[in-house]
Amino acid sequence: MTTSRTSRRIAFLTLGANVPSTRFRFYPYVQPLRDRGHRCQVWTSFPSVYDELPYIGWRASTAVKRTTRWLQYGAGILFRPETIYLERGCFHDHSLAMDARFRRLAKRLVLDVDDAVFQTFPTKIPELVRWSDHVVVSNRPLRDWVSQYTSNITEIPTCVPLARYPRRAPSVTESSPVVVGWIGTTSNLGFLSVCAGALRRLAKECRFTLLVVAPTDAPLQQIDLAGVDVRFEPWSPTTEIGWLQTMDVGIMPLPEGQEWMRYKAATKLVQYMAIGIPAVASPIGVNADILAGNLVGLAASNEDQWFEGLRTLLGDPALRAQMGIAGRTLVESRYCIEANLDALERVLVP
Repeated sequence: MTTSRTSRRIAFLTLGANVPSTRFRFYPYVQPLRDRGHRCQVWTSFPSVYDELPYIGWRASTAVKRTTRWLQYGAGILFRPETIYLERGCFHDHSLAMDARFRRLAKRLVLDVDDAVFQTFPTKIPELVRWSDHVVVSNRPLRDWVSQYTSNITEIPTCVPLARYPRRAPSVTESSPVVVGWIGTTSNLGFLSVCAGALRRLAKECRFTLLVVAPTDAPLQQIDLAGVDVRFEPWSPTTEIGWLQTMDVGIMPLPEGQEWMRYKAATKLVQYMAIGIPAVASPIGVNADILAGNLVGLAASNEDQWFEGLRTLLGDPALRAQMGIAGRTLVESRYCIEANLDALERVLVP
């Protein structure tokens, strides 16, 4: 689809090449916006705002990040962006000086908030919201929080590009063993402890493999999965879709009682639905909205619900296929880049 909007110079100021929010909320929109005639530049933190270069340590890595931002600011003076699309902030700290420089560089600043980063930086994030001409949020709880400071808000869920996520052919026959899959960051890997008891119980009744895809498996060693056939595979951006395609059921456990969780994006759920498999997930935050009605997956709030939900899906390939089709349909209508491109363009190019 083409657009009649005036071509604009847009700069994407992001957190890091492999940061999930960058990969799902920024990168996939760049080429479609270019195809619509806009000039887009991407300036991403190196290393990512959360990481260090192991051979030089944290202090020197911080210096590299700041140098990178200064170089990007210099590039911005030459590029003269009309809109800057900022991901949470230039640095993962309390500083605002570099954000202020970029704010003065463009007529329009759009801030993206996709989790509860304001709990970590309770002064910085409200200030960035006030500076912004518009704020993009990933879910309703975040919209409610941002609305304290501005009414210029657009909700755009965390999405996937359909072309990159071919639907897995549904099967209504038993496969052995069924693959239960989890994919995500190392920092979230510990959440598997939420459903570990159910997985141990299930392993005594059913034959299945638990496939875990993450950058490292260190946190996995601290989770009691005795008796469970666990297969770990290192995550990379080039292999993640392939590993998703091998899964029969996805899981997204989240810990109860942590305020941060209700603001999280449903990235894993969206990935599972995009390839056409059902999920069992904690009904926290936006997960609860997606799982409502048990059409695309099953909600689990305690060990018994995790056990029953997984046992139901493992034993019913026809139900898995039915939910997988419904999930893919939901992604096509709501949780894909293609369905949200017009909304983002209207925000960046009013």
